[in-house]
Amino acid sequence: MPADTTRIRMSRSSTLALPDNPHWVERLAKYPADHRTQHWPLMGSPAWPLTVAAVYLYFVLSYGPRLMKTRQAYSFKTFIYCYNVYQVIANSLMFYTVLTSGWTTTYSLGCQHVDRSASPESNRMATAMWYWFLLKQTELVETVLFVLRKKKRQISFLHIYHHVSTYFIAWFACNFAPGGLTSFSVMPNSLVHVMLYSYYLLSAIDNDTLRKTLGRLKKYLTTLQIIQLAVIVAHSAQALAPSCTAAPKALVYSYIPNVLLVIYLFYNFYRVNYNNAAKSRVAAPTKLD
Repeated sequence: MPADTTRIRMSRSSTLALPDNPHWVERLAKYPADHRTQHWPLMGSPAWPLTVAAVYLYFVLSYGPRLMKTRQAYSFKTFIYCYNVYQVIANSLMFYTVLTSGWTTTYSLGCQHVDRSASPESNRMATAMWYWFLLKQTELVETVLFVLRKKKRQISFLHIYHHVSTYFIAWFACNFAPGGLTSFSVMPNSLVHVMLYSYYLLSAIDNDTLRKTLGRLKKYLTTLQIIQLAVIVAHSAQALAPSCTAAPKALVYSYIPNVLLVIYLFYNFYRVNYNNAAKSRVAAPTKLD
């Protein structure tokens, strides 16, 4: 296969050439791709995230429900326990790595540009952003498990949209701005996820008193998610200024409205599930229970 193109044969007389490097994506974003990460696995061409998202949506919205229509729900109890442990550890490491790869040393809370040098700290930050993308990819399995466990109530528009949009944003950020201003959101996001997955680990313990206590904490977890999203929007808003070139404008113009929409969806989730005292059963936050 040539290094610069991947050819997809359309017919005997025509061939569609797609660039194997992200130059056409750079033109679309009007921002240069990072010279380090664009050559890493799953980066460069958006073919991978587009394919993953398409397969994911097809399974959770069409094939999966049809597959499970006449089948008994699966349990996956052990797998889910191990998955939650993995997420707690992975998000803890992600928070610490991003925090100590610039934010506690040379970064500021202003329009912080990406350090594209070959320094160990810069490369550690870029690597962390790549792993963050992989972490967002693994989170897609949650919806697959919901389908196989017949947890239809959990497969909401909020859940699907939040997972898919964050997945694409993580890919875009790693390709174009693996550090600097765009890496700030990884810290509150990872910290909140540590709390969420810890909650689900504790929920698996067969103790009525503990479960009642955790039940009272559900709404506060949703509130915490809304707060962290608001903090992220407040920090990211400075990138809207023409003088701030720390992140691609295409990413900023899509990211901020996306987060605002997710804030609204979480608020609506909170209002429907927690403001109605007559509800006898409250839905869990949008992660695995």
